[in-house]
Amino acid sequence: GRGVAPRPCVAARAAMASNSFEIEVPADSQGAVLKVTAPDGVVLKIPLPETVGAGDFLRMTKQEGGQGWACSGVSRGSSRLAAAEEPAGITMCSEQEVDADLASPETVVVQLQTTKGPILLKVVPSWAPVGAQRFLKMVDDGFYHEVSVYRAVDGFLAQFGLVKDPERAERYPKMQDDPLVGVPIQEGMVIFAAKGANTRTTQVCLFFGDCPSLGKSPWETPIGKVCPESMATLHTLFTGYGDIPQMQGQGPDPIKLEELGNDYLKAQFPNLDYVIGAARVKRRINAEWIECEDVQGTYFYSQRTHEALTPDQVSPEALALGHVQLFSQQPSRP
Repeated sequence: GRGVAPRPCVAARAAMASNSFEIEVPADSQGAVLKVTAPDGVVLKIPLPETVGAGDFLRMTKQEGGQGWACSGVSRGSSRLAAAEEPAGITMCSEQEVDADLASPETVVVQLQTTKGPILLKVVPSWAPVGAQRFLKMVDDGFYHEVSVYRAVDGFLAQFGLVKDPERAERYPKMQDDPLVGVPIQEGMVIFAAKGANTRTTQVCLFFGDCPSLGKSPWETPIGKVCPESMATLHTLFTGYGDIPQMQGQGPDPIKLEELGNDYLKAQFPNLDYVIGAARVKRRINAEWIECEDVQGTYFYSQRTHEALTPDQVSPEALALGHVQLFSQQPSRP
């Protein structure tokens, strides 16, 4: 590995100096493992993601309880930032333009059912046609069932979609990148995880905050955004384990997860959250009930009680009037 001297984090105050620092990536380091001495004297070996290049800065933050260090963000160096601020022919969208796209009739609402409750998000096909189509197909196929949020870094992102079953994962090969349309990475944005050009497959990231250093490469273009009413639930996802070991965190190892599956996570990381299921939201019936469709069919979901009923149990007309009188006593959907 290369020895690199850390520099104090520009954003950190003196009182935070021992808990956060930045490393400038030297030339000819793409794909290398950097050997760095942290402020507390711990020697870190940090494998560089393919998207990080010379002149960029890795922000390292000490985890809760002082249990190791994790990469909490990347900022572009001056030369790379100048080139990335305005990709060739691309102007970054304003907040008003993003909001207008999210209000467009083309959007598709998806509900992720998580162990912390439902998270509604809007998929915008015009932002990323290839990525949006893949994500919606995976929702329709029932892929997102008992899928761990195995990587969750406070203030950065939550990542899920890595599974043990190769047959399940191999149904979704690497995708071609979508053309950039200038959508910024804001709080709640949804993007596919990638290792570089044309490498997106099944893993998805939800951002806990704005990340202006990302979104400048085609594989980083968002496919949608978490709805405002679900932001609070997004921020309750468990982040206590920090980043993955490959980023110097204490969280689950994705290599072991791929080999051992959820049993490995439940034994060693019992507090992780999971995506239990995913469904398209077909329509809103009233302030409480929405009509959803997943791999099992149509159902009605109460955003107040989190109860799920099938058309065999109740009619949407009755729900619209607030009359939840069941046709049958069949158990509700899980």
